Amino acid sequence: MTKWKFTPADREWHQTILNAFENFLDLKVKPVLVYDRKHFSKYLYGGGRHPNSVWAECIKECGMIWLNPHLSTEPKVETVNTLYHECLHIKYPKKHEREIHKLADEMIPVTPSMTTKKRKFDIVHTK
Repeated sequence: MTKWKFTPADREWHQTILNAFENFLDLKVKPVLVYDRKHFSKYLYGGGRHPNSVWAECIKECGMIWLNPHLSTEPKVETVNTLYHECLHIKYPKKHEREIHKLADEMIPVTPSMTTKKRKFDIVHTK
């Protein structure tokens, strides 16, 4: 059995939060959560980092978001920040990573000790 895994309750919670962010940000592209890394990788345009080095990945054009199962062991605020961060990438596809990170941290602050485990917050894929 995998050490890192989201429970059915986690998945329901993620979807509830994602729906709230979709409405709050008035997203034109509906975000879709994907938990299967192999399924997500079929939609990538090539290249990229090793998935264990990031909390999440996002394909802005179609709104697909993959969450790293390691988040299941982190404080819930980290997952909320990550989901919001990815939704911001969908809302503002031309904004630089640094700007998105700042916006997400202003809305849902996380302490530096939480984010030091992952050096790169996420990967955003574009065409």
